[in-house]
Amino acid sequence: MDEGVKRKLVGAGALVIVALIVLPQITPKSQSALQLSSSVPKEVNIPVMAMPLPKSLSIVVSPVVNGQPGGHVVEMGAMKVDDQELKLDGFEVPVNTVTGQAVLWHIQVGSFAKTANAIQLRDSLRDKGYKAFEQLTGDGVHTRVFVGPSTQRASLEKQMQKINKQFALKGKLIPFQNN
Repeated sequence: MDEGVKRKLVGAGALVIVALIVLPQITPKSQSALQLSSSVPKEVNIPVMAMPLPKSLSIVVSPVVNGQPGGHVVEMGAMKVDDQELKLDGFEVPVNTVTGQAVLWHIQVGSFAKTANAIQLRDSLRDKGYKAFEQLTGDGVHTRVFVGPSTQRASLEKQMQKINKQFALKGKLIPFQNN
């Protein structure tokens, strides 16, 4: 290494050490954290904020019968949470598998050989407010477009009818599998 470079490195190191030793000693004491924390007044008039906590809604889960999940719609009246009335009409009870996992559903809207076409349909669905996503098939050749997932099978069936009508498609409702 060049002698000039060595001298520059040693000089820079000496300056850093001097700065680390000297600078803390010449700064004013009011900058220390202890001084600052003792100079801030403590709040004594804290207002009481009594807020009711939201009540949780415990929902019964229907089992899988004969290997076929089949939730049923439960008619629930409006309920009051935090002084606000929530309208709950036609809530579908989620279906549980033997392991206790809720069954999720999604709509397969289409399958495309060209990924660009799948992305275009996905974006169109998203523009209309649907929760759409695409997924490459196991063979890596086709790209499928889905809407969902949801535990609410009945509401997805309604969405599927709407999508079929809006986009002139023939979607199908299938159980969701996160691969």
